[in-house]
Amino acid sequence: MVGKHRDEVLEKELQTALDDGNSVWVVGDVHGYREEFELLLEMLNLSDGDLVLCVGDLVDRGVDSHGTLSIVSKSNHIFSLKGNHELIMSQALRGDPDRESFWLNKVGGRATLDSMPGKTQQEKWTRALQWLEFTDPLPTEAVIDKFRICHSGYRIDVPFENQTDEDRLKSREIFLANAPLDRKRQVIAGHTPIQMLSNFGLEPTYEGIWKSEIPLDDGRPSAVLIDTGIVLRDNSHRPRISAYDLQTGLIKEAERAQIKS
Repeated sequence: MVGKHRDEVLEKELQTALDDGNSVWVVGDVHGYREEFELLLEMLNLSDGDLVLCVGDLVDRGVDSHGTLSIVSKSNHIFSLKGNHELIMSQALRGDPDRESFWLNKVGGRATLDSMPGKTQQEKWTRALQWLEFTDPLPTEAVIDKFRICHSGYRIDVPFENQTDEDRLKSREIFLANAPLDRKRQVIAGHTPIQMLSNFGLEPTYEGIWKSEIPLDDGRPSAVLIDTGIVLRDNSHRPRISAYDLQTGLIKEAERAQIKS
């Protein structure tokens, strides 16, 4: 189930924070890696008035999606957009048998279910289902004065007003654009690990975040990708969660503990 497109109250709060000189940190895909997420939040050294906006995919694959959802839902300064994994989880939990199998066995849903409180699978399922009250209404896009933020990016051949939530959750095109999609706003997205850009004919990025070489009118990169591959199995990719400060351009990152081969 796809929630509302935009949240005007959230967008106003983000813009006000920037106008007041506070930091707004945009965080890439977390995927249930609660400990690394908490470490990253500590590194941000948030002050009163600072905000955090996750680009979605809070769940699946990591060992504590329940903990990750709890952190975001209980905070008054951490927010999230919806990712495709929140959508898949909703479809599975709401009874689509094909999506249930896909979620549990292919994209990390089993780890999400296992992280839920409960002694039985039914109790865990019930708790996961309750989380949809939080994840289903999440917006799929945030648009403010100088930034346009969504989970996956946008299709590069369709005007913004004609793009769907499906496009904002699943497309993998923004890094292939040969011109700015929005000359006024920098596009910020996750979804595609920057280490995997070689799959699309681009030079993969192993340091920092990916920034388009195509500038906006004000000189900023027209698009950035901030999914830095926390789920990647190969330690040489430096799997991590990254945060990007809209106020200063500063990047903070928390690396995942190495997986023993």
